[in-house]
Amino acid sequence: MRDFYKYFDKVSFVTLLMLNILGVVLIYSASHTMPQPYHTRQLLWLLFAFAAFFLVFSRKTEFFFNMSTIIYVVVLVILLVQYVSGSIIAGTKSWVRFGFFSAQFSEFAKIAVILVFARRLSKIDFIDWKAFLGLLSLFGAPFVLIAAQPDLGTAFVLVSVLIMTMFLKPFAKSILIFSLIFAISGAYVTWNYVLKPYQKDRIISFLNPEKYRHSTGYQVIQSKIAIGSGGLEGKGYLKGSQSQYRFLPTRHTDFIVSVLGEEFGFLGFSLLFVLFFTLFYRQFSFKSRSDEEFYFVYLFNGVILFQFLINILMSIGLIPILGLPLPFVSYGGSSLLAFYIGEGLIFRIKLNNYLYEA
Repeated sequence: MRDFYKYFDKVSFVTLLMLNILGVVLIYSASHTMPQPYHTRQLLWLLFAFAAFFLVFSRKTEFFFNMSTIIYVVVLVILLVQYVSGSIIAGTKSWVRFGFFSAQFSEFAKIAVILVFARRLSKIDFIDWKAFLGLLSLFGAPFVLIAAQPDLGTAFVLVSVLIMTMFLKPFAKSILIFSLIFAISGAYVTWNYVLKPYQKDRIISFLNPEKYRHSTGYQVIQSKIAIGSGGLEGKGYLKGSQSQYRFLPTRHTDFIVSVLGEEFGFLGFSLLFVLFFTLFYRQFSFKSRSDEEFYFVYLFNGVILFQFLINILMSIGLIPILGLPLPFVSYGGSSLLAFYIGEGLIFRIKLNNYLYEA
C-alpha cells in the first residue's frame, strides 16, 4: 500500500483538484442567486467521484479490461431503459431517477465504449474492413441510443473516439473515403429528418447570431459580451454583469467559461489553459505497460481534449452550441463521476509502470 502512494501521480491529482475548486467557485458565482444550491450539489458529487476514483484505482487494470464487454452490455441495457422510461429534463430523455437524485447514464457510455475499443484495438495491427465494421458496430449501438434521446452533444463526443482511433492505427484508405461519404450522407439525413427546428436554428444562428438575437443567437451574444468585457484581469468575483444579472443562460453548465472570462479576464482563461495543458502533458507523456492501457489512455484523454476544445469554441461563438459542459469544471454530477472513474483507471495504469518494474 505504501508503494501505491509513493508512485501516485500527485501533480496530476492536484491539477484535477484545482480544476474542481475553480469549478465550484465559478458555479457558486453563476448560481448563488438561483433557488437550487448547485455548488453544494457539485461538492457532494465530487465526494462520490473521489470515492469512485479510489475504488477504481485500488483494482488491477486487468479486471476492467477483462470485464469490458460486460460493462459495455450493461451500459447499453441501461441506455435502452433510459430511452424507454427516462425522465424528460431540458427536452431530452437523458436521465434516470434514483429516489432523490438523477443520473445521466449517457456519460458512462464514454467509458464503456473506450474500454471495448481499447480491448479490440490491442488485438489488431491494421484496421481493414472486417475490423472497421466491428468497431463501427461497437460505436453505433450506444451512439444511436444516445442520439435518440436526443442528446446530440454526448453522441457527438463519442465520434471523437472513432476519430482518435484513426490516428492510433493504420487503416485501409478506402475506409477513409467511405467514412467521408457516410459522414456527408449522415449530415444530410440528420439535417432533413432528425434535427428539430430549434436544433437547426442553433446551427444556423452561430453564423449570424445578431439575426437570431432574440432566440437561438441570444446565448452566443451574451457569452461573447461576457468574455470580451472581462479584459485582462476581469471585473472581479461576483461582479460580472452578464452572469450576476442573469443575462447569460446555462452559465453554471455549458457557459461556465463565460463566467470565468468576465470575472477573471484573460488571466483566468490563462490559468484554465495551464491546468488543462498540465493534465494533458502528464497523461500523454508516459509509456503504458500494455497495448490495452495505451489505447485507453489516449482514447480517454482524446475525449477530454475534444470536449474541452468544443466547449471553449462554443463559448466564443466559433462553432454551434452543442450543449457540452467543460470537463471537471462545469456543473454536472454524472459527467464528473464518469470522468473520475476514467481517471482512476489512468492513475492505476501509471502506477503499474512502477510496480511491475520494481
